[in-house]
Amino acid sequence: MEYEVEVDGTRHRVRFFQRDGRLHVEHAGGTFPVHSETPLRNKVQLAHFNGDVVRFGYHHGKESTDIVLDGVIYSARVRELEHVRMSAVTARKAAVGRIDVKAPMPGMVIAVKVAAGDTVRKNQSLLSLHAMKLENDIRSPRDGVVETVSVKPNDVLEKGTLMLKLGPLPEQP
Repeated sequence: MEYEVEVDGTRHRVRFFQRDGRLHVEHAGGTFPVHSETPLRNKVQLAHFNGDVVRFGYHHGKESTDIVLDGVIYSARVRELEHVRMSAVTARKAAVGRIDVKAPMPGMVIAVKVAAGDTVRKNQSLLSLHAMKLENDIRSPRDGVVETVSVKPNDVLEKGTLMLKLGPLPEQP
């Protein structure tokens, strides 16, 4: 999984991956093996990171994530890289045209909340996707009109599967 982590205005790209059955982390400083002594779902970790033992934890807030690293608290904004890329696409001027809304992760469609022809606003809920034991609310990246809906409840999706096409709002006279 790839993330963009912003701490004190500085953005970092971080990638976690498996190699030879071990978890590794890669960032601008290099690639390092990580061994956790506690399950990764725990909010406090004691991990071996490149030979050092590091204690860290986190707490998700509405606007940021507080990361505690060896007793020092950092306020960070953590986003999956796929979401960062989607935000960059919608921010470009060309994004006023059509846009494909794709599954950000593998999962099963729980509910579709819009239909072709519906006008939607930025951040409006489009559908619910069950992934990683959570119900994820997929929201509109911008204002627009739903052109097509390619999924229905109980569809199982791979990451990157087209869920719907969003077109521009009609011109106002």
